[in-house]
Amino acid sequence: MMNSANDYLKDYQPAKLVLATAGITAASIFAYQTITDRDFKDKLNKTIFRSLKSLPGVSDVVKKERAKAKVELKKIFKTDVSNAHYTLPLNGIKHKELIEEMRELAKVDESHWVDSKVSGCVYLGEREHTKLLNEAYSLFSLSNPLHPSVFPSIRKFETETISMVSNMLNAHSKVVGSLTSGGTESIFMAVKAYRDFYSDRTDRPEIVVPVTIHAAFDKACEYLKIRIVHIPVDPNTYKVDLVAMKNAINKNTILVAGSAVNFPHGIIDPIVEIAKLAKDNDIGCHVDACLGGFILPFAEELGYDIPLFDFRVPGVSSISIDTHKFGYAAKGTSVVLFSNKKLRRAMYFVAPNWPGGIYASPTLPGSRPGGLVAACWASLVGMGHDGFLEKAKGVMQTTEKIIQGLRSINGLQIIGDPLAMVIAFTCDNIFYVNDYMSKKGWHLNALQRPNSLHVCVTAKMIGMETMFIEDLKYSIQFVKDNSKNLPKDGTAPIYGSAHSVPDREMVGTILSDFIDELITPDYKPSQST
Repeated sequence: MMNSANDYLKDYQPAKLVLATAGITAASIFAYQTITDRDFKDKLNKTIFRSLKSLPGVSDVVKKERAKAKVELKKIFKTDVSNAHYTLPLNGIKHKELIEEMRELAKVDESHWVDSKVSGCVYLGEREHTKLLNEAYSLFSLSNPLHPSVFPSIRKFETETISMVSNMLNAHSKVVGSLTSGGTESIFMAVKAYRDFYSDRTDRPEIVVPVTIHAAFDKACEYLKIRIVHIPVDPNTYKVDLVAMKNAINKNTILVAGSAVNFPHGIIDPIVEIAKLAKDNDIGCHVDACLGGFILPFAEELGYDIPLFDFRVPGVSSISIDTHKFGYAAKGTSVVLFSNKKLRRAMYFVAPNWPGGIYASPTLPGSRPGGLVAACWASLVGMGHDGFLEKAKGVMQTTEKIIQGLRSINGLQIIGDPLAMVIAFTCDNIFYVNDYMSKKGWHLNALQRPNSLHVCVTAKMIGMETMFIEDLKYSIQFVKDNSKNLPKDGTAPIYGSAHSVPDREMVGTILSDFIDELITPDYKPSQST
């Protein structure tokens, strides 16, 4: 073979051979780097699978399977259609009858969470506190922060809420903030602020985040046309790879971010190190504390080993924190904080030339429900420092005991080293285990990459660690004993299939089908009805 190669190349000049070899090598390296680029690979995969799905016969099979999936999805909702209103009733229903019907529906909903077996979702649910929120809302149900001169009390509630949350997160004197409708909007507004703040630096903005960051960042980037770069996590600690994050920062990067704690596994990202990267590169650093922001400060005060994550960290320039989670406010409120006024101003929308008048708003909505702002303020003031401290103590103690129990189960692995109230774990046939936990009344969160479950310990779950561990042990053993005859119904086959399908675009299509079914009436009357 060597002799044949030499004979073939004998007429070529050495310089040409060297240049040709160098060119081929350079092209190969470029091709490898291009193919290993995540965006390129995603586009390539989409092209391949789209071609496959367009083949004769394949598209028909896909349609049939999607139709079957839609039928199964609708069963999950369990919507009461016994007294449905698809058109306006000719005469309004009497208020007493209407409220009675709604009370009965509320009882059904309450039955799903009242036994405290829900991961996250309902964070307190105590009747006296709920009564406080409802009364506060009803007093200001007609109010709108868009009209501060008409409803001056709402400004009091909003500004004081921002101040209370800021001080809880060790804010310095320049920190400012705004109230939003939830964590997604807080994150969205932060990303928008950085995009506009650094608009003179780049017209192709990018953000660099851990792959475990909340999907709200992806949502914001899709809406705002910003490139998002996901950095992998260490397979043992599940903390972001700092070297990879550093290498991903370039001249177009406007923001790096981390979580405290992250939603999937309850891991606190190395915020000090991430913030240093931001400071060294003169870019923003956002901390998503939507989930952990009302637990970590009090856990630290109680003596737990909580790493710094708030405004004490040099380089942290914004934080999102949900008041409607462990702040125990009514659903629909969150706070986004910025390290200075200029950054917050980049979040605003102003329309000085609109014929309808001078228009401006700090966040996405125009009109906002003042009742929610009032209820949020009432929750914080009603709970007070000691109230939050007491709840955090119970949550952390329950979490510790659950972790101890999980470590005693053979074949079960805890994901990373959770320091607060979210614990992720996995074992064989984990999604079937989840189905049997559901039969025992538990509502846990199913995760992917790796396939696992997590439990978010709420104040409502305080003291329930023994029941949780016993039910989990039973479910794991039951699945082991029946591993050769696992059921084909339930969510396990759906989760297992969705997480293993390489065609992620198809999974996205199924998710869109889910949303279609979720927000489409069960019966659509004709226009003449």
